[in-house]
Amino acid sequence: MYTREAIEKAVKGLQTEIANFDKAWKDGEKIDVVISSGNNKIGHTLNVSLPPVITCGNCSGCMRFCYDIKACLQYPNVRKARAKNLVVLKNDFRKYFDDIEKALNKRRKNKFFRWHVSGDIPSIEYFREMVRIAIMYDDFRFWTYTKRYDIVNEYVRKYGSEAIPENLSVMFSEWQGMPMYNPYGFPEFRVIMKGQEKPSGVKWCCGNCNACIKACSHCVKGETVYCMEH
Repeated sequence: MYTREAIEKAVKGLQTEIANFDKAWKDGEKIDVVISSGNNKIGHTLNVSLPPVITCGNCSGCMRFCYDIKACLQYPNVRKARAKNLVVLKNDFRKYFDDIEKALNKRRKNKFFRWHVSGDIPSIEYFREMVRIAIMYDDFRFWTYTKRYDIVNEYVRKYGSEAIPENLSVMFSEWQGMPMYNPYGFPEFRVIMKGQEKPSGVKWCCGNCNACIKACSHCVKGETVYCMEH
């Protein structure tokens, strides 16, 4: 658990980097979206991230436990990558998604893509692009964990649940005490806090996406995955 001071320090560091890259952008410096090829937890999975807290519109209940706060405090390269991505998104919405498509076009195997190891869906326009890319790259599996239930629900109200392709798994992420509105039955990812009783007979996250062959990218409506607080 992180203190308010630690969270404020991480956010301030991110804001400083964002301001620096904003200036560099305005000065004509070329800034590209940083797309990771994976890590020990999610394996060889392309992924893109945005700054934690700053782009998480529904994180008041979970920011004190956010693993990316630690990453942004300890690793300057992580902090810079998150800031770069937000600067590109703010200044050239089209380029942000074009850069992601370039990375997808180069991928010849392990065709998995995770949206937002850090950060969350900032707008319905952004989510519309997530859907468009999944439709275009139907040989990939895409997935995301989100607490922006409002954005996803609004999209479904406007376009219908059938507008979200099967290769895009949108998992509603629940945190203890946070109200979740899930009228369309999206798959859910629930955290069991330390000290809470563990439910039995449920699907558990093993903590390593390679071990379960990235099962969350195949989750369908009505499914729930549980994870212990970590």
